[in-house]
Amino acid sequence: MTAGEIPIRGRHNVENVLAASVAAARAGVDGAAIAAAVRTFHAVEHRLEFVRKAGGIDFYNDSKATSVDATLKAIDAFPGGLWVILGGKDKGLDYAALRDPLADRAHAALLVGAAAAKIASQLEGAVPLVDSQTIEAAVVYAYAHGHAGDTVLLAPACASFDQFEDYEHRGRTFKQIVQQLPEKS
Repeated sequence: MTAGEIPIRGRHNVENVLAASVAAARAGVDGAAIAAAVRTFHAVEHRLEFVRKAGGIDFYNDSKATSVDATLKAIDAFPGGLWVILGGKDKGLDYAALRDPLADRAHAALLVGAAAAKIASQLEGAVPLVDSQTIEAAVVYAYAHGHAGDTVLLAPACASFDQFEDYEHRGRTFKQIVQQLPEKS
């Protein structure tokens, strides 16, 4: 099978599939069975999870992306047209590594939570910044300003504990908000 047949996004997931495939092959599983298993695999909840297409805009939940490295991998999984929701409770990280990937692939960074000011100071000038404060406001903004073919990506690079119980609560909230969006006319 080709990498394009893998039903989950991200170069890092292609690497994961390759590693798992090699392990399965060494354990005696034949190639056709491995390919069939890969083709039916779906993203794990809160990890580059496709939520919905609304108004031609795709919405992805990667609430588990609680570090800059995880957010970089999430951004890398898309060719461009991104509205990236960043923020939450700061874990003492340096967000400057997000500057170039966001400049290359994002329309804007939508900043939420307690870390918004720190993230803004480190990303200023790289990409338009929208002080959204909440995930709901960020989703509404991206949906109103986005166009068919764009992607709204929750990949916050922060912990969730400023506004949520945990990353799962944050991800479920994001999905509920997205599911309630009306179709664009």
